Amino acid sequence: MEKILVPSDLSDISENALKLAVDIADRLSAKIYLVNFIDHPYGKSFTASGDVDRKYGDNENLFTIQLIRKNYERLGNLASGYSRNSGDIHYEVYDEDFDGGVEQYVNGKGIDLIVMGTTGEETIEEFFTGNHTEQVIQKVGCPVISVRDKYSETDFGHIVLGLDLKQDGKDDFSKAMGYINDLSTHLNSTVDVVHVADPGSSNHSILEAQLKDFSQRHGLLNYNVTVTENEDKERGLIAFAHARGASLLAVLTHVEGGFFRVFSHSTSEEITRESDIPVLTINLHNI
Repeated sequence: MEKILVPSDLSDISENALKLAVDIADRLSAKIYLVNFIDHPYGKSFTASGDVDRKYGDNENLFTIQLIRKNYERLGNLASGYSRNSGDIHYEVYDEDFDGGVEQYVNGKGIDLIVMGTTGEETIEEFFTGNHTEQVIQKVGCPVISVRDKYSETDFGHIVLGLDLKQDGKDDFSKAMGYINDLSTHLNSTVDVVHVADPGSSNHSILEAQLKDFSQRHGLLNYNVTVTENEDKERGLIAFAHARGASLLAVLTHVEGGFFRVFSHSTSEEITRESDIPVLTINLHNI
């Protein structure tokens, strides 16, 4: 993973995502792209660093220019403040709104990973709602890490990967495991492969054997397997991640004509909204 996109609306939530992205980029020697998405009338050849000083006649255009200039300056301050071992952070105001712009930017720049903030809420008042996160996961062909507003630096010792062992013919598990291997190797993490069974389940040994077989067949490196029990799948997975001291909680999903997931729709979405541990989501049909 060489290129990390951090979408920014210049809120504390998106700055929090930048903190995580910098921690990851330092370990991966990756480049960070900090981008504010604004749909404006000047075209993609417009640059906030140069054309922003041009004269535009009416007040509406002047207001837009001033907004772009202000956002560009604030992005620059963030980039300067967070640049560390990974080098300079590239920043720009991109001529497209968020919903349409993220997929274009990912494809145009060859982005390998998105790190974005989320409130964990489904409200129209917040820019980065859970719904925005789901839309990005549905559209892009790279993994997405969502992080809520309490991120602090970590040693990345453990990544918890939740599995339900359901699949279809279009699921590219091997490529997904390649992404996780790339992260875990550079972050020096152990991957804990976890299945949450119903309380009272008597087939733990069978399930553990299936988890081991899955991990071996798809080339997963440096992993342990665990079967835990909880009647609430997402709470069980989050609780295990906390008990393990995990830095990332990984879930797999697949989207086609709606959400059909390795976990159920509600479980995957709830994990993204409820987890105070950053959540890595990989769309098995898009990668």
